[in-house]
Amino acid sequence: MKYKLNKSELDLNLAPMIDVVFLLLIFFIVASTLNIREVKTTINLPDTEAVEKRRETEIAIVITEEGKIYLGEKEVSLNNLRNFLEERLKHSSKRDVSIYADKKVAFQQVVRVMDVVKKLKVDNLSFALRNKSHS
Repeated sequence: MKYKLNKSELDLNLAPMIDVVFLLLIFFIVASTLNIREVKTTINLPDTEAVEKRRETEIAIVITEEGKIYLGEKEVSLNNLRNFLEERLKHSSKRDVSIYADKKVAFQQVVRVMDVVKKLKVDNLSFALRNKSHS
């Protein structure tokens, strides 16, 4: 005797598959936005007792202890920083830049980065510091 399948048994329920696709989409969106914060956590920021309201700027430059420069999550050389920064400023509504420099980095490296940023006439250049009371 042959087994016959009813057409109603062959229907594929897409609702669980759509749920999985949305969960994967949310996961990748969240995971891709964490890359910038990963670089910031690897640097040791200088301490300060002056507390300012912290605000996220659209453009972040990170200088590691070894002197490596990151524009967002992308490592750039000092020579190419101006070109990449100009490109970011073109597509940015704010012309604010924050520098996250490790406290052990050579000060001259920070000054070189500042020179590049100031030549582009940004509206606001700020430095990220760690509140001494939260150390």
